[in-house]
Amino acid sequence: MKPLQTLNTEARRHGGFHHATSVGNGVPVWKASPYTGLFRHDTLCSVSLCLCVSLFFIVCLAVPPGWAGEPPKRIVSLAPSLTELACALGLENNLVGVTTFCDRPASIKGKPTVGGPANPSLEAVLNLKPDVVLVDEEGIGSKLAQRLQKLGIKTVTFHGSRLDKLAPAIRQLGTDLGVPQPANQLASRIEQSLKPLKAATSVKTMFVIWPDPLVAAGPGSMLDDAMRLSGMSNIAGDARSGYPRLSLEAVITRSPQLIIVGQGEKLAVPVKRMLTHLNSLDTVKQGRVCAVSDALYRPGPRIPEGIAELRHCLELVRKGQRP
Repeated sequence: MKPLQTLNTEARRHGGFHHATSVGNGVPVWKASPYTGLFRHDTLCSVSLCLCVSLFFIVCLAVPPGWAGEPPKRIVSLAPSLTELACALGLENNLVGVTTFCDRPASIKGKPTVGGPANPSLEAVLNLKPDVVLVDEEGIGSKLAQRLQKLGIKTVTFHGSRLDKLAPAIRQLGTDLGVPQPANQLASRIEQSLKPLKAATSVKTMFVIWPDPLVAAGPGSMLDDAMRLSGMSNIAGDARSGYPRLSLEAVITRSPQLIIVGQGEKLAVPVKRMLTHLNSLDTVKQGRVCAVSDALYRPGPRIPEGIAELRHCLELVRKGQRP
């Protein structure tokens, strides 16, 4: 071990803001050493480095992790729900490409299209030179994101296919796209609409996705989440998929108290044909068939309106009124 005198000498030799001396019993005491200038060269370098590091962390904390300061200028959306969300977050003017199924809001009509959600043209996407491409977690979303990333295209995958995941996913989307404030406002509005409806008994319900062949909302789907949240018992709740195909015999056997169908001219004729086949049910005879919009078909900004529609149908049925 080096003697204290040697340590004191080395401390002075190395310079620095302090140097060691010994007093009394030989215990080293650290005292400030005088400088001829305001700062020594090494001290100036150290201070400069500290300032740079501090500034770096301040900037990192201030800038959202998705985009530095402002939203991406060129966005391509590969899902109708994501197109609606981007517009709801104030990014409609930033959308340079959508799918052929994107029809809301009406103001996006005329935007360049890149094909359908299930089979978009990668060439069309690349030609639009996007800063980011929005994809959904369902369907081919994950595989498509990987292909785009290999081509050097930044992607954002939306993980909000269930009601309990929707609000957090919208907040994350807002962070990813540099618009956290409007995203938080939309997420809060959706959370308010998702408060469970207290009911003494649930109403057996069938939510028809498509009438011919008959496809209904099943377990694991957002529609099933909405039905249960609204006080409905899904007659297809024990199916093996989120969108099971049901036989007419199975529907008659399960005897739903309420049938929910979609609105629209394309559905009018097949819905009428389906109800003709189910005319032995009291539900059909008494007209407990309620038509709703497509608000619940897409995990987007219109979910609160869709929940309100479901609950209105349920309220009419409980009052014994025709929807």
